[in-house]
Amino acid sequence: MLRLTRPQIQPIGLDIGLDSIKMLQLCVSGDGVSRALSVASAAKQLLPDEARKRPEHRAALAAETIRRMFAQQPFVGRRVVAALPREIVHVKNLRLPRMTADELPAAVETEARSLFTFDPAEACIRFLPAGEVRQGNEIRQEVIVIASRQADVDDFVQQLHGSGVEIDSLDCGITGMFRAFERFVRRKDDEQDVQVLLDIGARQSQVIIAKGRDISFYKQLDIGGLHLLDAVSRKLGISIEEAKALRQRLLDAGEGARRDPVRQAVYDATRNVAEDLGRELAMCLRYYLVTFRGQRPSRLRLVGGEAADPQLHAIFTAILSIPVEAARPLYSIDTMRMRTIDRQGPMSQWALALGLSLRHVAGYFSPKDGRPRVGPVVEFKADEETRGQGDETRRHGDKETRGQGDKEKEDGDEPFSAPLVPLSPCPLVSVSPLVSSNTTEASVA
Repeated sequence: MLRLTRPQIQPIGLDIGLDSIKMLQLCVSGDGVSRALSVASAAKQLLPDEARKRPEHRAALAAETIRRMFAQQPFVGRRVVAALPREIVHVKNLRLPRMTADELPAAVETEARSLFTFDPAEACIRFLPAGEVRQGNEIRQEVIVIASRQADVDDFVQQLHGSGVEIDSLDCGITGMFRAFERFVRRKDDEQDVQVLLDIGARQSQVIIAKGRDISFYKQLDIGGLHLLDAVSRKLGISIEEAKALRQRLLDAGEGARRDPVRQAVYDATRNVAEDLGRELAMCLRYYLVTFRGQRPSRLRLVGGEAADPQLHAIFTAILSIPVEAARPLYSIDTMRMRTIDRQGPMSQWALALGLSLRHVAGYFSPKDGRPRVGPVVEFKADEETRGQGDETRRHGDKETRGQGDKEKEDGDEPFSAPLVPLSPCPLVSVSPLVSSNTTEASVA
């Protein structure tokens, strides 16, 4: 019997950054093993320089930009899942005695009273159980607490309404970002794999370390892309805008002209900043390994506009001694409806918008070309000989394969996570866990 399944259009993932806005809408089509994901519509628009220089005008400029993006691109409806701005999201870590999942919300609510500078009674609070850690002779439970003042959330909602959108839900960048990559955790062996995401934003970077489907570590680093541009601007005596255009031109040209004096000057200008970021990241990895006593991460994925910078790859590989690669969040998703200019390179900057659009998506999806994974399988040994080989090493099934790249890694059926609890505005204090796909979703007060 022939069964026809109507395509399901998902809400628009809305990522409002410091210097640009990205909107992405997914379509789920097919049924059973033939289910597939495709991009229904997508748009990216730079914000005017005034939005960065004068933050008080940023909300109005963003609203105007979003209205223009709706007019220019064929989005279906105006229902959005938006990420709260980083500046209003506060993240702290707690270590609590071992307790049941039912007892954890009350314990987090009690500890939150002394954790933040604002009154928890006037805030939205969520938490992520990060795992068990050893503290002296005790086993304690590490918890990542995420909070936003209710007044800040209400202001953000008001700004979104001014742009003409219909808010489906709000999320935070931590869970939204990770959701884009959680879909690559497919097999039981993958659930023991430790992955590191470094999202290099404009003013700050954020580090997410996860084991399988569970986030274990999060930290914001006060180094971002603007610090790299400022270093080039001061070194060469040019404006920030000119420095941005120059770095993009060098990135597009590739590494062919290594003796280019301009390229060398840019490299020298940004090296100290890149090394500082690498050392901060190394301390994060060291903390994770000591605290959770887990296995060494298999690789570092870079997210954001700086993800494809070969200089960052080389410096991070030298400092961390693990493979470094630009993340490919849209791998195995049909992107033909995106503009050609937006489909170039690894498309790492679309990770958050993708994760937000996946907010209500669950289940397994086939690769867009329909081909199963094939290729030789060899045993992988995490020794000094294999570390730092970048794209030479990739996971393959329950073992590892060399030289296959992400094409082997991310083919085949791909499970997506169940929806995470949204960080939605609510009139009362709500202390609920942001749960992963392998746990039961908690109710939101």
